[in-house]
Amino acid sequence: MKTSALASLSALLVAGCLQAQSPDVQAELARQNVRIAELEKKAAAKADTVSSLAFPEYLTPYVLIDLTLLSKSNVTADGRSKIDMGEPFFSGNRWGLKGSIKTNVEGLNVIYKLESEYFLFDGEQGKANVLFNRDAWIGISGKLGKLTFGRQNTLARDFAVIYCDPFNHAEVNYDEGGWTNNSNFKSLVYYAGGVSISPVNGGPAQTRQDKGIVWKYAPADGFCYGASYNLNYESSNNTKNSTASVATGFNAPTWHMSAFYTTTNNTGATNATVVPFSQTSMSIGGNINLTKALKINAGYFHYTSDQNPGKPTRTDNAYTVSGSYQFSPQWAGFLGYQVIKVDSAALALNAAGVYTIPNAFAFPNTSGTAAYVNGGKNVAYAAFRNYLRKGIEFYGVFTYMKLTDSFKLSTGVPKDSQTEMGLGLRMSL
Repeated sequence: MKTSALASLSALLVAGCLQAQSPDVQAELARQNVRIAELEKKAAAKADTVSSLAFPEYLTPYVLIDLTLLSKSNVTADGRSKIDMGEPFFSGNRWGLKGSIKTNVEGLNVIYKLESEYFLFDGEQGKANVLFNRDAWIGISGKLGKLTFGRQNTLARDFAVIYCDPFNHAEVNYDEGGWTNNSNFKSLVYYAGGVSISPVNGGPAQTRQDKGIVWKYAPADGFCYGASYNLNYESSNNTKNSTASVATGFNAPTWHMSAFYTTTNNTGATNATVVPFSQTSMSIGGNINLTKALKINAGYFHYTSDQNPGKPTRTDNAYTVSGSYQFSPQWAGFLGYQVIKVDSAALALNAAGVYTIPNAFAFPNTSGTAAYVNGGKNVAYAAFRNYLRKGIEFYGVFTYMKLTDSFKLSTGVPKDSQTEMGLGLRMSL
């Protein structure tokens, strides 16, 4: 009984002492918590500095490396296959500089981009003797959108990218659209191209334009608009071999649409005094997120080209449908199908009746003996991506192409089908 009473008295004394010291103890604990928080903040900042390089907004270097090991069937006249390391399937290898610089005018920035392509398999430039063959432009951005001047994507390419295939962003935005780099279904991009005949970059069928003037207004929600024109290299004519384009789009929370109309004014395959002819291309399409993981894309392209006087007009119709499914944060799958139908394309006469399908905006053959050829191309494709971490992915690809009527792989390889299979690794920093 005495022991129990003593224990109770001791407990009361200890509780009283703690209660008396409580304000001081609480204050000290608060100070220590503040100090610990400051130390944790400094440690986190130091870790960020070590793990990544920070560049100012006005000078951002970047690099993209894409490697594809690809097997192609029917690469020879006797139908042999070949495995090679050539141009990558998804993205052209590139490095560049871009930036946005604030001005003294509120909300107005000066922007620029310089981008160079190279080949991973041999280290050569993407275009011989041209450093910034992909992009070389400067412009302004603000409340009324983005206005750029120089070598850059065609406007139509950037608007149609949202439905051309399943590998791109869903919304209409200010970015330059990628499409795929080198595959048997890449030719669809030329319907979103134009004529930009350059002594350096070639032409006429181009998906980028020299001396381009491009305006885009693309809010995250609602209507988007764009217009573009490229000045030419002619010494005394503002419209010869030039391209004008307008585009519109709409961004909604779960679906997106866009459309474009492009027209060109040309003079013939030789740039000589040939009866002027025009080419036009138009398209409409979009995508919808049926679930957070499933996205469906579809689009239609229509192209016409004047040809020799009194001869048929070339008329193309193309369709595409594709989809993507995000199985997990690490894995995604893709499927697509594409149809291109060409009617009355003026091509150089071939005695064997073998022709290669021409790209949109290519000049027609002006010879009096030109053949007016019909045919098409159908391509089914599939791919997977495994995201190893942010900016790094491992992928696999498969395509099957079937050519119809007079079109073959080439005059040297008169086959009407080809299969592509490959594995790749892509890194973007």
